[in-house]
Amino acid sequence: MGVSRWVSIGWASGTLGSSMALGAMSLLILFYLTEYVGLSPSVAGLLIFLSRLWDIVASLTVGQWSDRTQSRLGKRVPFLLAGAPLTAVAYFLLFSTPTSLDGLPLNAYVLVTLLLYATGYTLFVVPYLTIPAEITTVRHQRTTMMSYRVVFMTLAGLIVAGLGPSLIEIFGGGRAGYSGMGAIHALIMFIAMVCCAAVVVRAPTVVEGTPASGGVFTQLSIILKNRPFKIFIGVKLCQLLGTATVGASLLYLGRYILGEDESFLTRFILYQTAGTLLSLPAWSWLARRYGKKLIYMAAGYFYAFIALTWLFTLTGELSWITNTRMFMVGVAASGLLVMGFSLLPDTMEYNTNSSGVSQEGTLAAIYSMVEKGTAAIGPLLAGLMLEASGFISAGGGMLPPTQPQSAIIAILLLASVIPAICNIAGSLLLIKFNLKEE
Repeated sequence: MGVSRWVSIGWASGTLGSSMALGAMSLLILFYLTEYVGLSPSVAGLLIFLSRLWDIVASLTVGQWSDRTQSRLGKRVPFLLAGAPLTAVAYFLLFSTPTSLDGLPLNAYVLVTLLLYATGYTLFVVPYLTIPAEITTVRHQRTTMMSYRVVFMTLAGLIVAGLGPSLIEIFGGGRAGYSGMGAIHALIMFIAMVCCAAVVVRAPTVVEGTPASGGVFTQLSIILKNRPFKIFIGVKLCQLLGTATVGASLLYLGRYILGEDESFLTRFILYQTAGTLLSLPAWSWLARRYGKKLIYMAAGYFYAFIALTWLFTLTGELSWITNTRMFMVGVAASGLLVMGFSLLPDTMEYNTNSSGVSQEGTLAAIYSMVEKGTAAIGPLLAGLMLEASGFISAGGGMLPPTQPQSAIIAILLLASVIPAICNIAGSLLLIKFNLKEE
C-alpha cells in the first residue's frame, strides 16, 4: 500500500528544518565559536562533543517513548510538534551569544544552548525517520520519498551555506550578522517542521507490529538479530564520519587554502546543489535497474575519488576545476543520500516482519545516535587536529592569521583523506548486505 505524492512531499519537507539544524552543526558552529566568539578549537570541539553525547542518550529514550505512545495525533506527531519550537529557539540563542560573556560563563552559555539544540533536534528527527516505514509498504516508493527528502536537504544546504553568508553581511557582519542569520534560519526551520507534522498527522499507518515491551536490553537483543540493519548502521557510521570531518573543515579549507571568506560556502553549495538535483533522476533509475546495494557501493567509491582530488588545491588550480569538483561532490552525495535513506525503512520493515514487534522508533534512534555521534566526533576531531597542528585562531579579527604548514596539512586531511577512507570502508562493508529488494 502506498501514499500520495503530496504526502511524500509533505513528509520530506520536515527535513528542511532538521537538515538546517544538522547542517549548521556541521558547517557553521565550530567556525563561529573559534573565529568570532573566540573559543579555542579544542574547547569549542569539546563543548559540541558533550552536547552530542547527551543527544545520543536522549535518542534511544525518545525512540522507545514514541514506539509506545498512544494519542489522538498518533505515535510520532506529538514529538514533531515538541521538537520544532525547541530546535528553532535554541538555534537562535546559539548564534546570539552575548558579547558580555567571557571565560567560564561563556562556556556554560554555549554548552546549555547546545544541549537545548540537541534535545529539540532529537525530539523531531527520531520519530520523523520512522514514518516512511509505517505509511507505505512499497519499497521503491520509499526511494521516491527519499528523493524528495534529498531535494529538501539540498534546499536546506542552500539556506544554511548559500543564504547564510549573505544574511550575515546584511545584518552587519561579525557576531551581529550571525545573530540576524540565526533569527531568519530559526523561523524557516520552525515553519518547515510544523508543516511536516500537519501533513503526517493525516497519513494512516499501514505497517505496524505489536508495541515493543521490556527494557532497553530486551529490545536491543531483538535488533541484534536484524543483520541487514547492523550492516547498514556500520556503513552509515563510516560515511557520516567522513561527512562530519568535511563539514567541520570546509570553511577552514576556503579561508586558509583557497583564500576566500564565508562566501566560499555560497559558491560550494550552489555547485553542489546543481550536481545533487541534476543527478537525482539518474540515481533513482540506476537503483531500479541494478539494485540499491550495487549503486550505493558505486556512489561510495565515486565520492572517495572526488574527495581525494581536493589534495590538488595545495599547489593551486584554476577556478573552473574547483567548480567542477564541487559539482561532482554533489553528484556523489546525491547517490549516497538517496540509496542510504531508502534502505533504512527497508531494514525497519524487515525487523517488523521478522520479529512481529514494532521497533521503528528504536531503530530510528540507533540511526540517529550514529548520525549525532559522528556529528560530534567530526568537530572534536577537527578541533584536536587543528590544535595539535599549531592552528592559530582568528579570535574575531578581520584578517585571517598566517597558518603554519602543519595546519594546512591538517585541514586537507580532514577535508580529503579521511572522508575518502571512510567512504571506501563503507562501500566494502556493503558487500555483506543481503536484504533482497523483492
